[in-house]
Amino acid sequence: MRNVSSTSKLPRVGTTIFTEMSAMAQAHGAQNMSQGFPDFQPPQPLQQAVVNAMAEGRNQYAPMTGDARLREWIAEDSEQRSGIRYHPETEVTVGAGASSLIFATVQALIHPGDDVMVLTPCYDLYEPAVELAGGRLVCVPLQAETHRLDLPAMKAAWTESMRMVIVNVPNNPTGSTWSREDLRGLADLVEGNDALVVSDEVYGPMHHDGREVLSVTHEPRLWERALVYASFGKILHCTGWKIGYVTAPEALTREIRKVHQYDVFSTGAPFQAGIAAFLNSEAGAAHLAELASFYQSKRDRLVDGLGDSRWQVSPAEGGYFQLLGYGAFDDRDDRTTTADWCTRADGLALIPLSPFFPEGGHDSKLVRICFAKNDDTIDQGIERLLNIANG
Repeated sequence: MRNVSSTSKLPRVGTTIFTEMSAMAQAHGAQNMSQGFPDFQPPQPLQQAVVNAMAEGRNQYAPMTGDARLREWIAEDSEQRSGIRYHPETEVTVGAGASSLIFATVQALIHPGDDVMVLTPCYDLYEPAVELAGGRLVCVPLQAETHRLDLPAMKAAWTESMRMVIVNVPNNPTGSTWSREDLRGLADLVEGNDALVVSDEVYGPMHHDGREVLSVTHEPRLWERALVYASFGKILHCTGWKIGYVTAPEALTREIRKVHQYDVFSTGAPFQAGIAAFLNSEAGAAHLAELASFYQSKRDRLVDGLGDSRWQVSPAEGGYFQLLGYGAFDDRDDRTTTADWCTRADGLALIPLSPFFPEGGHDSKLVRICFAKNDDTIDQGIERLLNIANG
């Protein structure tokens, strides 16, 4: 039998840092504020809508493209937010979370020898997806202080083989968001070539401090080349349901579905039906209208609780993650510090920033904390963070 390690297509890939830190938290009895999931329940009307869908017999395969009523809502929601009307039959696809659809997209559209630009720090799915497709990852750091697009650096890194740019906004892990100027700059960069823009917008509505909620589709020059991904798990507090979607022009959607139908085919029929019923109700509309302020209040609770400490904090602009700088009281690398803090008697599991840099070699003295938690959990986390900072 051949040595498995010699035939691995992902020889450098192991267990993700998210799984690793959650396992450490469980093993050491640490409070887990590392992995990005809420510790509170989805809205009760949504739960009831799913139960109703099960009782009505919606328990067999959903359509490969997704529940029809849900795709209709997605198309209408996109039109309301950015003016772009996707056809629900040919340009909207529901999958097992946005991650499965991003993966399917890369496999469908990237060929061996193609270059794919990612902006670091970035979600760790992108690198293995590109590698499995035979592409080459081109990493360009976001601006160091603001974590916004570094357009001159992106232009300098551009190659004739560039076929895709993967962006993520609000960004995981930094919490940075878009500006209209960023969108125009991105459009200028890709104009005149055939590079696609894959826009991971799973934290989309969660913009804080009154910032405009922008998608790449707000820039007209990007629409025909843009693929936009979103997550019901994130915006409805039900990450375990794994329901997400992609909107894209028909020709691109057709190619994605070729992979999607063999990778996932369909997912969670009663969940899709329940989500559709909820989103088309007054309760669903109210939930989405309050989502940004709901998470901003949690961010503020965390940031205010650390205000007089030695933690360095610049409030996240969007999403439900906050970066914390620990360089003022600990000089170790981020993997060593997070592992150590997790094993303390008053342990706390956080995510080191280094795994978000596929190119490696990054030591920013920053860690990521998830504030999608009950207020009691946030308060306990603050207490443990203060203990950590005080030694």
